[in-house]
Amino acid sequence: MTLGKSVGLGVAGFATASLVVFGFWAVAGRAMYRAFGEAGFYSVCVVLFIGLGTLLLRSLARQLSFARFATLFTGAFVAYAVSWCAAWFLVRGRAGEWVGSLAGAVAFALVIGLALRAGRWIPLMATVLFLTHSVGYFAGSLAYDLLKGASGLAAKLAWGLCYGIGMGAGIGFVFHKCQDPSEVKQAEPPRRRRST
Repeated sequence: MTLGKSVGLGVAGFATASLVVFGFWAVAGRAMYRAFGEAGFYSVCVVLFIGLGTLLLRSLARQLSFARFATLFTGAFVAYAVSWCAAWFLVRGRAGEWVGSLAGAVAFALVIGLALRAGRWIPLMATVLFLTHSVGYFAGSLAYDLLKGASGLAAKLAWGLCYGIGMGAGIGFVFHKCQDPSEVKQAEPPRRRRST
């Protein structure tokens, strides 16, 4: 799979999942906050992201069984979410969002890179994911601030779309790098030509 196709699949799949989850926030967010608190609401969102992400991003790693991909994506996204939330609850504010973006990207890349035996690419994968995630997240935050006065639903969906595009692009890159055909070719022994 080419890098462009992998990134495109990541964007399409995760942006769709993100729109659903942010739409859920728009419709049921207040009720969920009252019933479960902030941490409980985030936990429900993580479960939704994992379920939808597993289904919509499956094609990024066709060589893995569905169960293996589901386990891998669940582990990586839980690591990302726990790291992001820990930074948010400890630091708060814009600084907490930046620290969370970095910590979450490192955690996600670490889980995927180690599981798929691509450890040497973890720094690059984490850097790219941090950049794409940050662009998507903070562009979405800006869109939310601009639109929330006119329509709360539109504001939340705009944030979800931007976040989904940024995170999805990074996820696509991470899975592509772990399965880069040029790396596989280097690892394969050269084939002998048949004598004629």
